Amino acid sequence: MKRMTLLSLALAGCSPAAKIAPGQILSNNPCVDAVLAEIAAPGQIGAVSNWSHDPASASAPLDWARALPALGPTAEEVIAARPKLVLTGNLASGGTNAAIQKAGIEMRAFGVPATIAESMTQVIDIADSIDRNEAGKALARRIEIAAQPTHISGKAKSAIIWQSGGFVPGKGTLQDELLARAGFTNASAAYGLKQWDILPVETLLRHPPDIIFMPDSATGEDGKALAARQKLLRHLGKATRIMPFPDKLLFCGGPTIIEAMQRMKAAA
Repeated sequence: MKRMTLLSLALAGCSPAAKIAPGQILSNNPCVDAVLAEIAAPGQIGAVSNWSHDPASASAPLDWARALPALGPTAEEVIAARPKLVLTGNLASGGTNAAIQKAGIEMRAFGVPATIAESMTQVIDIADSIDRNEAGKALARRIEIAAQPTHISGKAKSAIIWQSGGFVPGKGTLQDELLARAGFTNASAAYGLKQWDILPVETLLRHPPDIIFMPDSATGEDGKALAARQKLLRHLGKATRIMPFPDKLLFCGGPTIIEAMQRMKAAA
């Protein structure tokens, strides 16, 4: 029994929670992290999601995120860190959020917004939860300004956003609204695609849009598939422009809307 107790203590000392001082505000959601990076006061946040330490998945600035301990998605890690408040996603699996609440920890959960208006409201809600209302309003205003509609004379160009796994956002998504505000017609409907759907390369090559927003790099199997897709797209010539659009701009709303709109408007 004594040996097991010592082992448990040793394992606890090696856990991510051991690096986090108790009584702090923690986030285990990368989309929340992106907002906190913009609005939180220095020293106000005790830990961020481990996803925010990964360049491929981070929506928050890496330098900001890596200056803080990383917290995993499990309830055990959150409870062990003994926070005063945890900010998380509302789609946490396996009863994680219920377990955190049962432990008596104050928690606020936030989903992925489906519109620009929802994203602005969420930014202010996150700010209110950490007593940074004015900073939240300022960020919401920056999003609103970045997403002002672009007025294009003549027929709007067709465009798609094509992420690494081959998925394309269609009608009813935040990305569809961003394309429209940048002055584009989302070509996903012309291909018969649903809200989020797979677009075969062969279909696109037969009827290419004017603009394709897609990553210029990826890792692992996604990297191999992306390289093969890029090779095939060279056959389109100059009729279709390929514009860099990292996958991480598809994961969240919030401040990522600002960069997404900048890239889209530059292409327009």
